[in-house]
Amino acid sequence: MHTILLVDDETELREVVVDILSEPGHTVLTASDGYEALRVLVDRTVDLLITDLKMPGISGFELARQAKLMRPHLQVIYISGSQGATGRPEGRTYGRVLRKPVRASDLLVEVTRALSPSPARFGWEPL
Repeated sequence: MHTILLVDDETELREVVVDILSEPGHTVLTASDGYEALRVLVDRTVDLLITDLKMPGISGFELARQAKLMRPHLQVIYISGSQGATGRPEGRTYGRVLRKPVRASDLLVEVTRALSPSPARFGWEPL
């Protein structure tokens, strides 16, 4: 079982995504902004961060940067309804950007990919 932290300022979207991701047995924690998400990360072990890019306070990119400093093995998926959201900020980003509205099947595929152990994810080289 994995723990996922979903961060989005849209209450309805959080509720829908929690329903989708709870089906396969994941524990889904939620936060309405980046600051709340950072408080959750201090107290809980999280395997995957799913974050909106445009939120009040800090952006999803900045949240991911700070979260990766706290938890280097954390996987990240970004979601956004903004057309310009795929433009990368300066510095490193850590995951794919999915467009809102996100289809449940597409989200589940990305979550499965992010949570699956793979040699590339852990820096292993094939023999």
